[in-house]
Amino acid sequence: MKKDVYGGERKILVVDDEESIRFTLKAALEKRYTVFTAADGNSALEVITKEKPALVFMDINMPGVTGLAALDLIRQAGISTVVWMLTGVEDLDTVFKALNNGAKGYLTKPLELERIRNIVMDVFGETGATDKTWEVKRSEPK
Repeated sequence: MKKDVYGGERKILVVDDEESIRFTLKAALEKRYTVFTAADGNSALEVITKEKPALVFMDINMPGVTGLAALDLIRQAGISTVVWMLTGVEDLDTVFKALNNGAKGYLTKPLELERIRNIVMDVFGETGATDKTWEVKRSEPK
């Protein structure tokens, strides 16, 4: 397991029904962090309960349990993981609901990997220049 500067595991969960988003973020992060993925809110809740990631990137609009519903369940359970919501549509009402339910922030798609990197480094208390572990090979999921 990859550890942070304090010895804690650096776990991230990426939740999105779009496989390409899950694949891209995992590829960008897995050299430095332990990355889990989930395609829906139910699976996300299972991973969060079992793995206790410090950071979650979660799509708002997913079939079944939506990102907003999963966020609400996470907070009701008293889980304090940092959650950033992802959205393909900038609907301010939905964004405000997410922020009021405890999301740290939101990102609109298409995602900018530089912004993801900054968020991750902030959550894990990292500073300094980036290195080759942040480079992403552009390929599609298998």
